Amino acid sequence: DFIVTVVFSFLWLVGSSAWAKGLSDVKIATDPEEVLLLMSACKQQSNKCLPVRSPVMSSLNTSVVFGFLNFILWAGNIWFVFKETGWHSSGQRHPPDTMEKQSSSYNQGGYNQDSYGPAGGYNQPGSYGQVGEYGQSQSYGQSGPTSFANQI
Repeated sequence: DFIVTVVFSFLWLVGSSAWAKGLSDVKIATDPEEVLLLMSACKQQSNKCLPVRSPVMSSLNTSVVFGFLNFILWAGNIWFVFKETGWHSSGQRHPPDTMEKQSSSYNQGGYNQDSYGPAGGYNQPGSYGQVGEYGQSQSYGQSGPTSFANQI
């Protein structure tokens, strides 16, 4: 997304610049005084040539302005898209302290870890003494919830 946004932003800049240059050339080419100088009939002394009115270029000027505003919009989006990439997050020198955030968020609201289970608390033993297939005692440490599968 970041590369595509940069490419589109660059294309809007190039396209708007090209359109602005093209519009400038059109304005020069359609300038009534310049056109009158190019006409052979107006070069004769007996003929008097005057422009009736100047061409209206306001809508074309507006299109150039909106082209550059669109470039500014795309260029501004580059920062927000960059923040969503992995490049932005890998540049952080000090990661936020997640343990502090987690400890404060667990004690909010209706969930209380101390009231879990019928005895009022949930204490998990450090190891389970199990007897193996041949009478050997085995000990397993458990650090989290366990899922059991039926064994036949």
